Amino acid sequence: MVDFRTGEQRVVPLDELTPLAESLYRDLAPGSVVWLTGDLGAGKTSFVQAITRVAGAEHARSPTFALIHEYPAPDGVVIHVDCYRLRSAAEALDLDLAELSEHSRMMLIEWPERAGHYAPAPDAHVVFSHCDTPDSRRLERVI
Repeated sequence: MVDFRTGEQRVVPLDELTPLAESLYRDLAPGSVVWLTGDLGAGKTSFVQAITRVAGAEHARSPTFALIHEYPAPDGVVIHVDCYRLRSAAEALDLDLAELSEHSRMMLIEWPERAGHYAPAPDAHVVFSHCDTPDSRRLERVI
């Protein structure tokens, strides 16, 4: 079993995100909030898809139009929030993210900085970045 610990940085092929997703899902308690940050195309949504796969939920979609997707899973719902299209942090108030997180197995928030103080504090924060290998990404767990 792979562990993905705080302070750890890894370069991972996008098609091999599942072991890190499984480690994070296994280690965090129900109701946990995970911030996913990084540039466009850095692998945040691919990581969400790996989490939903590990959770036994349906395949996660990219939240292009809907800001929030909920994926029922045996251990509880996995909530995927993409704040990229928020024009201001105040728009996140209507999303009621704190309430949603209380009723989820895990909430994954892409672009949490755009939600400002309305984004619940993270139990884990994973930063994604591009690297020299086009089909791989650098992941760092900062919390």
